Amino acid sequence: MTTPPSSRYEGAEDPYASAVVAENHEAPTGEGAYSAQAAAMSPEDEETARITAKFGRPRKTIWLVIIGAIGGYIMMMGMGTVLQLRLSIISEDTATATYSTATSLAALLMLPLIPLIGSLSDRTTSRWGRRKPWIVIGYLVATACFYLIGVTENPAIIVPAYVVGLTFAQAGFNAYAVIPVEGIPANMRGRVMGFMGLCGALAMSAAAYIASAFVGNTVLLMCIPPFLAIVCIIPLLVLYKDPQHTAAEVPQGGLLSIFTNFFVNPLKYPNFGWVWLARFLAGIAMTSFLNFFVLYLIIRLHNDPESAGKLAGHLSLMSAPISIIFFTGSGWLSDKLGVRRPLVALAAVIMAGALVMAAMSSNFTIFTVAWCLFAMGQAMYLTVDLALCAAVLPSEADAGKDMAVFGLALNLPTVIVPALAPTILGAHNDNYPLLWGIAAVFCFIGALLMPLIKGVK
Repeated sequence: MTTPPSSRYEGAEDPYASAVVAENHEAPTGEGAYSAQAAAMSPEDEETARITAKFGRPRKTIWLVIIGAIGGYIMMMGMGTVLQLRLSIISEDTATATYSTATSLAALLMLPLIPLIGSLSDRTTSRWGRRKPWIVIGYLVATACFYLIGVTENPAIIVPAYVVGLTFAQAGFNAYAVIPVEGIPANMRGRVMGFMGLCGALAMSAAAYIASAFVGNTVLLMCIPPFLAIVCIIPLLVLYKDPQHTAAEVPQGGLLSIFTNFFVNPLKYPNFGWVWLARFLAGIAMTSFLNFFVLYLIIRLHNDPESAGKLAGHLSLMSAPISIIFFTGSGWLSDKLGVRRPLVALAAVIMAGALVMAAMSSNFTIFTVAWCLFAMGQAMYLTVDLALCAAVLPSEADAGKDMAVFGLALNLPTVIVPALAPTILGAHNDNYPLLWGIAAVFCFIGALLMPLIKGVK
């Protein structure tokens, strides 16, 4: 999953200060500009006035973002599950190897393409705005590719179709994920990101049930998730004010400047570097657990694909109340206390413990406890980490690109883990104690990095 970029200057005296506000102490003039009285407003009111004038009412944007999150997360969090089931239906013997190949290649392609598409999004000057065109293109191409997977059993077709489909799905979702930062003030973001995370948790449960319901119809199995993403994003496409930007308002420079400014320098922005590294390590834990738990149910607990799909749905349903509490509660608590780092560290430790328990589990009951514990840590991590990200990312002008670069912290593990997992799991694909034990160590190291981040509580 992806992270909205920040609009603050790293190193600012106030860790929650908006870079946009800092740049706009003088009230702008012209059509759509907020009142000249903005100079007398508090920083929070000034930022809200500026955002309202440019992107529309934030409270309306919040609802549009949350509705879009439901379908978007069903697609993004459900595609790994449906692909595992699709490949298991074709052949259980080759499912692990084919799945690892497809997900590794997809993640590898996304490494350069997602930041590139983010940069192109930042530079888009169409009358439909900067983000909407890329959302539409990404979701439609993804749907076409997933349909192709549903109608063929040839791995030579399935693998490239998944690679292209997932890449475009991620590109469209990334374009959507910039909107909560552009169109929502900083003092509302923690709670909004908590609700978005909650949508993700509920979407995972929904995706699992959709998968189990349509195992017998492979076209619907693959196509329902992206179709729901399209349906849920329509209100945002119609009602959100995504303003047209002039050439002077977008990042300057041609194609060469896109590549020369492709990444954020961690030496110049060390806080960004530490948060990125911690998220990368947590991403290894999440990828190791969530991308392989269905195969664990099939291989280690000896369930057939249809039963594994149903058990995956049951797991998601059981963890839904936990996710509701920790997504919404941790976002509210983080905003209320103004703290980010301790909660992120605690969440990482909880996930590490859950991985150890899952690795040692010998039956579905113990695994269920580990699953719920992991859901608690993941919900807290993804919520508060998003707010932490918003405090350290350096640029609003390059919002799409910076968001995509930060998203690599979760995309890279989807390259590394599936590529190494077959070797770690061994000849019988069942050495989950080693796979999840390594992931737990990395997750715990990420928690230890939190004190290195400065300027954020």
